[in-house]
Amino acid sequence: MLLTLTVEQRVLLHLWDTPLGDNPWEGRPELTQAGVSDAIGIARKHLPRTLKKLREKSHIIEETRHVAGAKQRCRVYGLSNEGRQAAGELVAELHQRSVKFEGNEVEVKSLHNHARSLLDVLRNIDSSGSYYPHSAPEPDEPTSLDGRDLPLDHRLAIYDNVVRSAWSDGVVTKDEQSILDDMSMYLGLEPHQTEPLEKQARDDSVKPDAENSSLYKQMLEVAWQDGEVDSNEQAMLDSLASMLGLDSAREVQLDWVCDHLDDRLKAYCSAMEAAWKDGNVSDDEENMLESMRNTLSISDEEHRTILGVVRAKLN
Repeated sequence: MLLTLTVEQRVLLHLWDTPLGDNPWEGRPELTQAGVSDAIGIARKHLPRTLKKLREKSHIIEETRHVAGAKQRCRVYGLSNEGRQAAGELVAELHQRSVKFEGNEVEVKSLHNHARSLLDVLRNIDSSGSYYPHSAPEPDEPTSLDGRDLPLDHRLAIYDNVVRSAWSDGVVTKDEQSILDDMSMYLGLEPHQTEPLEKQARDDSVKPDAENSSLYKQMLEVAWQDGEVDSNEQAMLDSLASMLGLDSAREVQLDWVCDHLDDRLKAYCSAMEAAWKDGNVSDDEENMLESMRNTLSISDEEHRTILGVVRAKLN
């Protein structure tokens, strides 16, 4: 019988059984867009159009209230005076319909009570007009579990996984934020519980070390324009690394320098690595390195740069 109702009628019935309440500050999750769409059985993306039509008919009111689990105030919906009149007429008409229940013919009104919403009643009336209430699950059957019933550490772990997935690309879209709000409400988490997880996920997604490495490499490229890094330039680079809090500065510099050596410096670097492999340079090895410096026209500054790179790599 539920399928014979329009989406607008389903919304009216849901709001009839789920009043907005007199407290202007507190809202119920069932009255948010997520709650309404779940109750009437349609995808949330299709609901705004229906709500717009109901607003145009002055059948519903929209307010912004605090909802448990949401970190900011949410839009919730209720019946206006006109909407309550329209919903009341619809409820009265549905109440008079007869259905078969346990071998007897009864009115829908007798099945509708505080424990069972009218939508639930209609949802369990089949095409033949027979009412089949939800049967209690067998002892060995799993029961559906509300998110709020989970242990707190489980709820926090679930939300942490979801929020990290949302922040994985460094940006949270409006749709993703909407999903996070719905998830926090489903899990019954308050802002003081979700905000630390969101902050940590946001901080982890920024990866400041990677950004600082990029800036450090830009300055390193400027210092290396003449093919070497003198003592003043090295002091500047060390100060920059300290200011950026870049713990991996030396590794970044070594990798960058090795990648940007020209052929003669790469050859000299390889020879020096071989000479310094055992931690000492013999007289023969020193003579060989000196010969290479002369042959390849390697300056004293270039020699000191390569020596620093090799020692750092071996350490």
